[in-house]
Amino acid sequence: MGRIKLLPAEVASKIAAGEVVERPVSVVKELVENSLDAGATEIRVELVDGGKKLIRVQDNGSGLSPEDVALCFKRHATSKIRAEADLERIATLGFRGEALASISAVSRVTLKTSDGSGEKGYQVEREGEKLLRFIESAFPRGTMVEVRDLFFNLPARRKFLRSDRSELSLVVQFVTTMALAFPGVKFVLVNNNKEIINCPAVTSVGERVYQLFGKKVLDNLMSLDYEEESYRISGLSSRPFSGRLDRQHQFFFVNRRPVKDRMLTAALTQAYLGILEKQKNPEGFIFLDIPFEQVDVNVHPAKAEVRFRDPQKVFRLILRAVDMAAREESLAKPILVDEEKPEADATWLEGKETSSPGRDAIYKQEAGLGSSEAKTLLVPGGEPARFKPGVIAEAVSKKEAAPIKVLGQYLNSYIIAVSDEAVFVIDQHNAHERILFEKFRQLEDQRAWTSRQMLFPSVIDLTPKQQLAYQEMQSELERLGFRLEPMGGLSFALKEYPDVFQEAEASAILLSLLEEEEGGKFQSRREKILATMACKAAVKAGQVLTAEEMDFLASELFASGTPGLCPHGRPVVIQLDRSRIERTLGRQPE
Repeated sequence: MGRIKLLPAEVASKIAAGEVVERPVSVVKELVENSLDAGATEIRVELVDGGKKLIRVQDNGSGLSPEDVALCFKRHATSKIRAEADLERIATLGFRGEALASISAVSRVTLKTSDGSGEKGYQVEREGEKLLRFIESAFPRGTMVEVRDLFFNLPARRKFLRSDRSELSLVVQFVTTMALAFPGVKFVLVNNNKEIINCPAVTSVGERVYQLFGKKVLDNLMSLDYEEESYRISGLSSRPFSGRLDRQHQFFFVNRRPVKDRMLTAALTQAYLGILEKQKNPEGFIFLDIPFEQVDVNVHPAKAEVRFRDPQKVFRLILRAVDMAAREESLAKPILVDEEKPEADATWLEGKETSSPGRDAIYKQEAGLGSSEAKTLLVPGGEPARFKPGVIAEAVSKKEAAPIKVLGQYLNSYIIAVSDEAVFVIDQHNAHERILFEKFRQLEDQRAWTSRQMLFPSVIDLTPKQQLAYQEMQSELERLGFRLEPMGGLSFALKEYPDVFQEAEASAILLSLLEEEEGGKFQSRREKILATMACKAAVKAGQVLTAEEMDFLASELFASGTPGLCPHGRPVVIQLDRSRIERTLGRQPE
């Protein structure tokens, strides 16, 4: 006798329901998505005990006709798709026709609905698989679904529900996410007769963020709007120097569908390398609009994950969108002299492309930067350029251009500069590190590295770990200009080194590269190597600089594209606005 048997229909339906309905938030999700697909502009969610006892979702959408009411509790009954080909172009949040069937299989359900075509609506009551009532009932246009005693017929599943507070927290998070996705829809969430969320319809994501998170969060966000072919990235993300220690404010929407995708998270993180301080994570309310056929939403039971046909293109779009927005934002970290937060319309320092002869130069010298010996600005492939001290750069604010002038050095570590609108404090090491990193990256892109032979080869001993690192990095190091020859045992001879360094520092820089730990927020190992080289070759804190050297560093810094942070994520320059100085000292702005 065979061992394989067909399961009874009631058992199969409960198994299927378990794939769709895991807890109260699953019910809320399916019902809210149906409301949005029905064109609702107002959605009210009411809970009792976090949804364990009661979930009620009411909308003002299109409602259901008598024919639709008769079919809506059948499994795979849907108005969203008709044929297999429709799965390639899913434009709605729901499409499988499983929601009401799965919910009713594990709860007591009452549905009231009307499509507005007559004076009456309809009411359906179900308990598990049983139809208890199907009657006419007065009801305004729209739909209301009440779900009581979730998992009443699956006590084992009910035992795995969390506390009322935990279940409620999941629903709050979901409603918050959907409110962000559809700012033009009014959302209300009530639990035990206490209103938790009440968001009237608004016209923009920014207004919705203000409703849900407040002015402080909104003021720390910049707008994203980038379009390429039929792909578009829009929304809001962190301004430079903002961000959070956690990732709670990272929301991604693909064609308005909230999704969780590691690639999208990685793209946002990488987009902020060099923009946020190293301990911060970006906030993001990212909306991706792409052709429906370019994304598969039918890869997860809860439709929370998607698969892109061209994930690399999406990755690049996010990088470009953030990069373009960041170019219009602050490049100097503001100084707060009291508890008042920076105003949203404060004047921020922005970078400006200049024709300064030192812009593409690498600072080259025979002795240290702080020495009194002669130094030049060497343009790769060109003649030494002269730099004029004095006014060092044109800093572009959102209101007017203002020249910046160096005043001097503080504690032999910080350069003090001023404009008519602000005072700037520049960390000389971080500034030089950023400058060198940009120059090294330019040389790498152009494959323009040149090397110099050691007058007397430097013998260095490499530990086994360092030797392994050298083997892994040998091709990159040789392209940069480092050439080692084994001498037996642990000893190696450094024969050549990059021409941008002094001979005396070449060995120390090479050892630093071999000792770097894995990880770090860099786009590639190449960039990590360049950042380490820049850090080791940059001037140090405590090093005395001449006026010409300070002018050079400030000029090159503000001429670079991203002067706000060093390659390792430390702030380079901070800014104290004139308006804040005058308010603090009791003077009115002129």
